[in-house]
Amino acid sequence: MARTPETPTSERAYQEIKARLMAGRFRLRQRLDATAIATDLAVSTTPVREALLRLTAERLVGFRPSHGFSVAMWSESGLRDLYQWRGELAELALNSVSSLSPPINVVARDYPDRTAALLTALQSGAHGELVASARNADDRLHIARVAERELWADVEEELTPLDEAIENGDVSGLKVALRLYHDKRVAAAKAIRDCAALLGLPSNGA
Repeated sequence: MARTPETPTSERAYQEIKARLMAGRFRLRQRLDATAIATDLAVSTTPVREALLRLTAERLVGFRPSHGFSVAMWSESGLRDLYQWRGELAELALNSVSSLSPPINVVARDYPDRTAALLTALQSGAHGELVASARNADDRLHIARVAERELWADVEEELTPLDEAIENGDVSGLKVALRLYHDKRVAAAKAIRDCAALLGLPSNGA
């Protein structure tokens, strides 16, 4: 029986560090010590640095020559632009859709993951560049969506108009609902950013 090739160490390091970023294991702006992370993952620092450089390209991690790597944090205007960009990507994807199908296994997820899954389902017919851009925007917005849940008790209910438009096959109505959904977040970017800055577990060197 042929052996399944092992995942390269740099890829495993990338996947693990990204998972920790998405889970809020690192605070926004927290310095990322490649040596400490390598020790925790039981790998050398080279694959960790490669993973951090890759995450820097994805704008989930920041890098400054005098300070090294740190968890990226949006400026207020940057978060505002990112929400607007995500809404525009969703609308672009819908421009090539003639009918809608309800997303699968979305309801059971928590709000940040459910939102990303719902938006991802809308771009099933979109070209690869749009899909990649949307996936990256969702990754970068993950902690912001966690903050939304802290700020607004009814945040789950805000997905209802999107669900209803999808269920009714109403592409035009869905575009309107998406615009309203993202416009609210664009307007609240400062509050969301301030809340997100308070989130995260204490640093444990991982």
